[in-house]
Amino acid sequence: MIENFDRTKPSGAVNYFRHCILTGDLPGALSCFDKHATYIERDGQEIKSLDNIKKSMEGLCAWKPTITGSKHRVTIVGDLAIWVDKWTLSAVSPDGNPIALDGATTCMMKKNENGIWLWLVDDPFAGDIVRD
Repeated sequence: MIENFDRTKPSGAVNYFRHCILTGDLPGALSCFDKHATYIERDGQEIKSLDNIKKSMEGLCAWKPTITGSKHRVTIVGDLAIWVDKWTLSAVSPDGNPIALDGATTCMMKKNENGIWLWLVDDPFAGDIVRD
């Protein structure tokens, strides 16, 4: 089934990204990031440049996890947006063990010249900062 994702809306951009991860589409997942993007790893390390973000996305795309978001909030100011949501992830590791993660994302998005929302800063582990 071919799905139509309206990436001119932040929710469509998020749904497209999650679809790319689920289907293992690494080029598609990378197309969700602005060329000046920063991806923040669980340990707080800031990954800059698409070549380096690609290395972080390779493992995630290899798992082909289901990522489900809930309670999202988006605030748009001009061509910038802040996206916040809670998420759960489920997958099976290459050695057959189940993977279950959850967290809260904070993303800064930027609308490009074609009207597509892209990640400028993606912090999928932002919620960890307030966990005990």
